[in-house]
Amino acid sequence: MSSLNYRREPTDEIELHWRLADKLTLRATHALYLFRKLRGREILYIGKAERQTIGSRWSCQSKKWLERLAKREGIGTKPLITGFHATRRITPHLIDDVERLLIFLIGPRWNGPGKETCRLYHRHLVVSCSGEWPHPRTTFEYLDDFPSSLSYSSE
Repeated sequence: MSSLNYRREPTDEIELHWRLADKLTLRATHALYLFRKLRGREILYIGKAERQTIGSRWSCQSKKWLERLAKREGIGTKPLITGFHATRRITPHLIDDVERLLIFLIGPRWNGPGKETCRLYHRHLVVSCSGEWPHPRTTFEYLDDFPSSLSYSSE
């Protein structure tokens, strides 16, 4: 029996240091944000701001439903924001991939699409979360490569 060996490409880890939103961070672009329950650690929603600032993203009509949903459920939310700390270039693809990976692996209940499958642009991605990050898991990895084992059946 022969095995298939392959070499993984080197990757730079993406560090996300989460912090409370303030006047300075609301002007950030190329960033991620999340809403968590005020009491407890549950992450309710994860989003991104690429071309817009976080502040303009939150104030646009397409995000007003988050406020209404919190009110309907009778819960307070706590917004957190993070920028990207990495040696690699921060591109829209990278921002998209990190958001998708976190949504897929955490499954925030207010995020609709992205919880069922995870297909990313980058073949190998490692994301590490720190700071005010509320989730017990702090490292997330995506490896889109050959399966670890191949099996064949014959009739």
